Amino acid sequence: MNHLPLLVRREFWEHRAFVIAPAVVAAILLLGAMFGHMDFGGASVKFTEQPELMEKHVAIVGGILTALALPYLIVIGCVIVFYLLDCLYADRKDRSVLFWKSLPVSDRSTVLAKLVTAAVVLPLLTFGAIVVSNFVFALIESIRSSIGGHDIWALVWVPYAWFGAHALILYGMVAAMLWYLPLVAWLLLVSAWARRAVILWAVLPPLMAMFLEKVLFDTSYFAGVLRDRFVGWIDAALRSDPSGERLIIIDGETTPWSARIESIVDPTGFLASPGLWIGIVMAGLFVWAAIVARRHRTDN
Repeated sequence: MNHLPLLVRREFWEHRAFVIAPAVVAAILLLGAMFGHMDFGGASVKFTEQPELMEKHVAIVGGILTALALPYLIVIGCVIVFYLLDCLYADRKDRSVLFWKSLPVSDRSTVLAKLVTAAVVLPLLTFGAIVVSNFVFALIESIRSSIGGHDIWALVWVPYAWFGAHALILYGMVAAMLWYLPLVAWLLLVSAWARRAVILWAVLPPLMAMFLEKVLFDTSYFAGVLRDRFVGWIDAALRSDPSGERLIIIDGETTPWSARIESIVDPTGFLASPGLWIGIVMAGLFVWAAIVARRHRTDN
């Protein structure tokens, strides 16, 4: 019998933050839509070149929709980190691990369910919340602008802008999560192994490794590896010099932006990146170690 769906559902029963955190973000954004002000193409946003009108609209709307997703991504990232640190440790802390071990569910299924929850289910649900929130946000802004005498319906509701923006968001979320898999698995391992001070055990070994390398060899290779693991997916998954990009000025800042998603993403280069596959192998080793630790450690 496949227990994975039920185990994933259990995680949502036990961790209400999975629903509460995105709901709080959505409430803040929708309050901003109802009572704030959003300029979809006024004097504060203009192109340094004169592209076709549709391309300008696509770039503006796509940029706004992408920006509206950032609060969700930041919040759910924090939720996932604290969830991973607590999910296996809490079972040992309150001794409920003995009850779960009495059920016909293997430690492997338990650990994999938590991995799938953090790395697959939560990002997908967050993406769904982003799509719905953006739709409601744009609808409220369109209605408010119409009441105020400004018709922005044709500007906001450009199908390609919506498809491009949300395809870019989804692609970025998938690429980032694949790149962060070894970090996710490491936090699972720490949660399964640490007796106490889980956060300290999560950060202390990397810090000690960097310190000892610097003292003994006067090098910073490990620090560079960690830095690449946190931000390297951007260079691997996205083109830093997209062809056909337009320069826009937002609040006095000049920023490159392309209206075409195919000129931004680079899935072939990302899949060919050695860092991706090395990270996946390391994630597999960390998950295996977490399963072993879960199997043999029931005390806190």
